Amino acid sequence: MFEEVKERLQGCVYTIFTPFDANENVDYESLDRYLDHIYRTGGRKFYAMAYNSRYSQLTHDEIRDLNEHCIRKVKALDPKNVVIVGDPIHCSTKETIEFSRHAKDTGADLISLLVREKYFNDEQIIEHYADVGRAAKLGILVHEMPFLSGHNGTQMHWPESLFRALPKVPEIVALKEDAKDFKTTCIALELEPRIRVVIAGRKSAFMPFRPYGARAYLNGISMLDARIGEAFWDAYEKDDQTAIKTILERLEAPFFDKCAAKYGWHRTNKALLQAAGFMHRRDRMPLKHLSDTEYADVVAVYADVKSAFDRMFPS
Repeated sequence: MFEEVKERLQGCVYTIFTPFDANENVDYESLDRYLDHIYRTGGRKFYAMAYNSRYSQLTHDEIRDLNEHCIRKVKALDPKNVVIVGDPIHCSTKETIEFSRHAKDTGADLISLLVREKYFNDEQIIEHYADVGRAAKLGILVHEMPFLSGHNGTQMHWPESLFRALPKVPEIVALKEDAKDFKTTCIALELEPRIRVVIAGRKSAFMPFRPYGARAYLNGISMLDARIGEAFWDAYEKDDQTAIKTILERLEAPFFDKCAAKYGWHRTNKALLQAAGFMHRRDRMPLKHLSDTEYADVVAVYADVKSAFDRMFPS
């Protein structure tokens, strides 16, 4: 079931970032220009998700509207494109089913499901996915990230037993691995090839998982131009260590080491896209966007990255 979409879900998966205009409305004009750019430069797999896509700043109606817009836009670019959208960060299983049905009816390939309810046991989580799968009949991408324990309130990684239970749900096609913990990621990769594992984080952190069968990752610096992600994946497939090293050191490291490490990934991704001319960095509170002084650091790093990019990918 869902083998075709799983087969296409290899290599770089491109985040759909949500821009806001001066009135803090979703800036669909800038969003469309950005999606056009990623597609034009080689992106074919698009993913609107909980945090990068700013679901936490949107009403549930706005999330539904954003999902529908992204699905229709991505499929208009090419019906063969893969498009994944998500459900609200906090909602009931009943509402997740409603979002999943809407995504399917609109043309999505997968629904990304994030459980932010407190974790009590594996059965609770598996039952949620199974109920959604049966009701919506749409492939599921599980957004895996640390839970809050329902027993003591502490943050906890997924139990190995929960990973192993996921294949029981036939609609589960993929998993976004977002623990950023080596052991947890290795456990997740044992689900391959039954479940495609999309690893989040920078490319340098992705590389150690090559021996464990890693087949897909979520973009980082490739948000600037899909040629970066596609070139990296080509080098990864060929085990071209020279090309990999060049991309990691000249394009990825400057941004992650000088910007994301200093100000945080979620405050710097749209700032970098603003420096590149795609969208404004503004967000809705309580996510406070970078100040002008902080943003100047991103602009300086972007200039260095752009210079290296132009040498690597001459027009």
